[in-house]
Amino acid sequence: MAESLIQVTEGVGKKLHTWQRTIGANNVEDDFSLPGEYPLAAYVVTPAAAVSMATAGDDIAQIMAGASLNVRIRRIRFEQSAPVTAATFTPVTLIRLTTAGTGGTAITPAKMDNGDSASGATAASGVPVGTRGTAGVTLLNRTIYPVQTAPAGGTPTPYWEWIQLPGVKPIIIPAGAANGIAIRNSGGRAGLTVFWEIELVETSFL
Repeated sequence: MAESLIQVTEGVGKKLHTWQRTIGANNVEDDFSLPGEYPLAAYVVTPAAAVSMATAGDDIAQIMAGASLNVRIRRIRFEQSAPVTAATFTPVTLIRLTTAGTGGTAITPAKMDNGDSASGATAASGVPVGTRGTAGVTLLNRTIYPVQTAPAGGTPTPYWEWIQLPGVKPIIIPAGAANGIAIRNSGGRAGLTVFWEIELVETSFL
């Protein structure tokens, strides 16, 4: 594949910022682009206190879309915050919800820019197994191995993280209060508590 060019006739009016160089015998203008600040309103959701993973089937985290805007999940992370009674592999499942669960602790998504409007999405932590939302499809299955003794200085706490990759769609929750996602505790672990955080944006388009 060879470099090429398209001839542009100069005129009057606004000017584009370019860099001139030579291809063969031709002077060409390379377009200069300076990316602007990210324009979409962004929010982070995290519980005020650590969430227990003692009861299998509880939803550790729940995010539900608002009535009019679609939710785009950019990042999910949760990590151990207290020693587990017996160290063993601990599975969690990221699922879609087709109804919202009730109970647990409500969380208001925090704005990353105070100039943005409040999020239409709702969130909760520690939704009990008996009142959790209706599970749809499974998006991810993950496992962490929590520790019984706090690690020595400099040793990372066991955690799991999902980040949207470049060139790949985020996890999208369509608008509507019955649409959501949850991190479900697939195996109860006595003594284990975790912190989690979810970063999201809201858009009028899918």
